[in-house]
Amino acid sequence: MTKNRPRGRPKGRAQDRPFQMRVSEAFLRTVDDWRRVQTDLPSRAEAIRRMVELAVKMKKKSDGH
Repeated sequence: MTKNRPRGRPKGRAQDRPFQMRVSEAFLRTVDDWRRVQTDLPSRAEAIRRMVELAVKMKKKSDGH
């Protein structure tokens, strides 16, 4: 007989925080166009995370950090 695991997220594990935003159709098209040329076809959420990370890295480089 197997013991049932408790429902929900495991305790003590770091969780990402949810974030929602409203965007235009043009913004979504831009994100979708970008994600389609990625080798792993990320989700929209993952594509936006990657695009933001790239922008931050570019900004740091241009600022000399």
